Amino acid sequence: MFLENLIGPEKSAFLGLAQKIVHADGLLAPKEAQLLTSLEAAAGEMVAQGTIESLAAVFQTRQSRVSALLELMGLGLADGKYHPAESKLIEEIAKALGFTADELIGMENWIVRQVALIEEAAGFWTEEEA
Repeated sequence: MFLENLIGPEKSAFLGLAQKIVHADGLLAPKEAQLLTSLEAAAGEMVAQGTIESLAAVFQTRQSRVSALLELMGLGLADGKYHPAESKLIEEIAKALGFTADELIGMENWIVRQVALIEEAAGFWTEEEA
């Protein structure tokens, strides 16, 4: 949704962080795998390697930092809930990106509402039998 706000190196760094999120709980849920594949295709970049701090340092603007964090939160919620390890990693990434705890809470609240709206929209795709 927000990948268009990232430039090449930022997309690569985002993908590196995304890999960390999906592997944080030791499980790769089918929805996480599907979303990660979609994000990798949309980014069109190689996955950057590095620490959270080194990957976070790549993002040049507040818009790109917010965009990356929102996308990462959506990825963490792809299977319906944050695993404690994913939540902890999101907190670490948010801190490395320079966000306060209050900013993180606000973004998490927004992404939870967004995920619920996406699920609601998916209900429109299902045809009801008469």
